[in-house]
Amino acid sequence: MIARRNFLGVLCLAMVLIVAMGAGVAGAAQHVTFGTASPTGGWMMLASGVAKIINENLSDYSVTPVPSPRGSMENIETIASGERELGLTMSNIALLGLKGEEPFKEPLKGVQGWFSAHYGYWYLLARADSGIKTVDDLKGKRIAIGNPGDGDEAFNKEVLAALGLGWNEFTQEYSGFSDALNLVKQNQIDALAYVAAPRLPSITELLTTKDMVLVQIDPVKMQEVEKALPYLVTRKMPKSDFPALDMPEEAPVYSINHIVICAETLDEDTMYKFTKALMENIDQVQEIGPAFSVVTPENAVKGMPIPFHPGALKYYKEAGLVK
Repeated sequence: MIARRNFLGVLCLAMVLIVAMGAGVAGAAQHVTFGTASPTGGWMMLASGVAKIINENLSDYSVTPVPSPRGSMENIETIASGERELGLTMSNIALLGLKGEEPFKEPLKGVQGWFSAHYGYWYLLARADSGIKTVDDLKGKRIAIGNPGDGDEAFNKEVLAALGLGWNEFTQEYSGFSDALNLVKQNQIDALAYVAAPRLPSITELLTTKDMVLVQIDPVKMQEVEKALPYLVTRKMPKSDFPALDMPEEAPVYSINHIVICAETLDEDTMYKFTKALMENIDQVQEIGPAFSVVTPENAVKGMPIPFHPGALKYYKEAGLVK
């Protein structure tokens, strides 16, 4: 009898522990990873701001930004594979992934849109002493174009070819943007081509030690390429952004939206809560820096090249941002 009582006591204790453990798991915050790019870059700043809003307003979730060496490509691939739930990417990469066009081998599945964030200029800059003034002058030169397989490389392959500069007509220098700036300072490359935020401080810093020019693009050709590549948007960049840069008082430059994407596996309620919390605290994102002043509820629904997640779309409709 004593043995039986002991057995029942142990069994009851085990059941209590199992229930307690189950309750603990059920009450635990759902962990969500947010892919960015450089640990110190603008995407990490944005993701950190978004994560802070969600973590402070939704106790059931824990969002953690993580650096991604390959940026756009890595973020969309890891969401498609189920390794991550959120990520930043360039809009052209999202569109190519949806279609399964190069650099993708097949259409990516399980990736949906959350919101359009800020935009980046395509900085096509050359050392003043390189003699480069136009796109044609880039032939035979050494140009930094991104890391292998990242969003900048994919973007440059498409845009430079469309502008008449073949991939084999110049020497590609594979490097991240920060490394490319150092290579310019050391005269190891002639030019660089990257998508980055407007009024980027690192470019301002570069111009304190190195004379640079904004490579000019024929206006007619520029319009033709913009029509051929619908993710491109031509914007006017004022010289006041970079007073030391050799450029007109106002120059047309290509820009491209940076968008936040999410996993289809995130349920509708989760993405609705995420979107509501973010949009109702969007001023906290805008306060991160000047580049993020364009992140608004109205802009969030513009220029998204892939379908919105149903949860995000539900909020946008309720808020009257989309019909």
